[in-house]
Amino acid sequence: MSSTRRDVLPAVGHGWLLLMGVGLVAVGETSSIMFGSLLWIIAVLGSVTLVVERRLSRRRPDLELGTAPSGAAALVFPYSVASIVMSAVGTASLMVWCLVGALLAGRAGHPGGAWLLGLLGLGLAAPFVPLLRGKIVAGGLYVTSFGVELRREGVGWSVPWDDIDVVAPADDVVLGLHRPAARHDTTRFMWRRTPRGKADLLVVPGRHLAGGTAAVAMVVARGRAVPESRGMLAQAHVVDDINGLLRARATASATPAP
Repeated sequence: MSSTRRDVLPAVGHGWLLLMGVGLVAVGETSSIMFGSLLWIIAVLGSVTLVVERRLSRRRPDLELGTAPSGAAALVFPYSVASIVMSAVGTASLMVWCLVGALLAGRAGHPGGAWLLGLLGLGLAAPFVPLLRGKIVAGGLYVTSFGVELRREGVGWSVPWDDIDVVAPADDVVLGLHRPAARHDTTRFMWRRTPRGKADLLVVPGRHLAGGTAAVAMVVARGRAVPESRGMLAQAHVVDDINGLLRARATASATPAP
């Protein structure tokens, strides 16, 4: 099934929610307006997410030269900032809905509902605390001469080359390890959507990742198998060569067969 056909059902669902929201708001009662506006928010956020995900699947970020969290020069597979932006916008929209709902419920003589929505709105503000403190970043996968490091939202880890045993690409890249990796997480509970493997496994999420999982697996597998190549990864010509190869593959896959 093509990606266009897979997007049809969610798009129809979002349109249906939008129409339901219009009908509920037209009723004019406070509860109907609140529920209808919530359906609007869900439909709009879902539609925007669908468009962004489709665009990112076609045009991932380019690989870069950069500095790993450890301070070492690195070949960087950056994550798109879209994941953080979409999460922040979605959470902020629901927070505003809750606070406005609390105000309307209070004016309508429903103090219990006002308190409930107000507390829920304040709870939704909690994820913005680490974000505003600079502890949450889009990050990326950093391949250095010493090993591999990940920094994504509130999650971080590092593993030396000698501890990597297996590299297995799929929707995500799974690294089999000889020993557990060192963790460098910046939060305890929030912004921890990165899948966590067992002690001897690490998962590199492929969603929103530059290059895609195949490119990551290729680079990491080569660094593991060819130790002398590790010190040459963080160089401009290597980044340009890989980006050129990925663009050529993307162009070839987008060109229809004769």
